[in-house]
Amino acid sequence: MKQHALFIFLCVLASLSTRREADAQTNGTRLESTGVTAMSTRLNDQYTALVSQAADTAKATVDEALFEFSSETLPHEAKDLRKQLVTVRDILDVFSHNFLHELELWNEIRDNLDKGYTVIGDYKDLFDADPKAVEAFAQNRTPKYSDSEKLKDRRKKVLKWKEKYFQPSGIKEQIEELFSNIKPLQTEPMQSRKFSRFFWGGVTELPSEFLNPAENARILATAQAVLAREEHPEVLNIEDLTSPEGEILFHDHRKRLRTIVKICRLANSFSKDSCEQDAIEKLANLVVKLGDIEDLIITGRHFEEDKKKKKAKEAYESAVKKFKKLKSKYSSADMLESLDRL
Repeated sequence: MKQHALFIFLCVLASLSTRREADAQTNGTRLESTGVTAMSTRLNDQYTALVSQAADTAKATVDEALFEFSSETLPHEAKDLRKQLVTVRDILDVFSHNFLHELELWNEIRDNLDKGYTVIGDYKDLFDADPKAVEAFAQNRTPKYSDSEKLKDRRKKVLKWKEKYFQPSGIKEQIEELFSNIKPLQTEPMQSRKFSRFFWGGVTELPSEFLNPAENARILATAQAVLAREEHPEVLNIEDLTSPEGEILFHDHRKRLRTIVKICRLANSFSKDSCEQDAIEKLANLVVKLGDIEDLIITGRHFEEDKKKKKAKEAYESAVKKFKKLKSKYSSADMLESLDRL
């Protein structure tokens, strides 16, 4: 599997290189000293403009959604906000090499977005871990939450983070400062301790100044796909899915696959055919199924916190059963075949 994934990765690199060389020949560009400089400058200008536009759009969406979050907002209503916040963070991660000149500020913003993601996620989890709330929502009724104290406490933490976001010289203004100062791509092998291992921080490849944003995103997605292939057999053979070790391995694998989906969708937002749409959707569907299993594990953890051992056991057993069923479905097929078609 590892050799096959590596072969796919090398094919993508060759394809991108061939395409760029063909474009250069068509435009009559000679890859000599001055020609390379001119092309690099032109591509960097276009690159920076595209990244800047995507960043501004994502941030504006978060600003609006977070502004609407109030003391009346319920956990199930926080799902979209969390996803929108992740989009801003993803742009920081995928295009981190456009911010190397502001690495300290990038690190600070990345930390603050992680904190927001966590508190909003903890609040949203109150919905996922409450079967009655999930049932009510499915029936188009307003969910009622069983633990009002926990709801108030977690919502208070989100509101506190919101205040930090909008305050003068706060997170919002920091992001505006960073996004207004996006620089041409820097390709030095410079890493920040904040670079996520699910993005450039986890691979040896670097983005290229001779590739556009979509192509560099594709390079990243393919490199992460190689890692997903390597760890997949170990995930399938997890002995105890609900043990701390098993849960971490399962969680990280799902997160890597989900990240690949997000990177490909971001790439396609720049260039429609960067990743094959059908392959993206199939992989996304698998991520959802893995997410359903992980939600049951999280539900079990919540029940354990509340000393409801019987319900926790039921949730864990359901998670294990779903995972076995999923593996059985793919017993004669490759669960990750869509990775090879991206």
